[in-house]
Amino acid sequence: MKKYCYGICLVISIAINILLSIYIYAGGEKNQEISHQLSLTWSEKAAAEAEAVAAISCSGHGRAFLEGLIYDGQPVCECYDCYGGADCSELSPDCAADADR
Repeated sequence: MKKYCYGICLVISIAINILLSIYIYAGGEKNQEISHQLSLTWSEKAAAEAEAVAAISCSGHGRAFLEGLIYDGQPVCECYDCYGGADCSELSPDCAADADR
């Protein structure tokens, strides 16, 4: 009885390997095309997000980062020393690190 079980398992294993090989080699072009489209979609989305953050104006006295400070779900400016405000345009009075002088 064991001989038959081993034989059946061997036949099933060979059949599964043949089917998977056919799927990989014959259907591989379709799978690669779908995978390629998904990767382009992801990279295009990431590029659009990075470009949107780079377009945030911080008055030349700060920067906005994609993974930086977030307010209401949107990136905000991270101001340099002595500057503040939503767009880093407000100079702090009596600042020791005044870059304009």
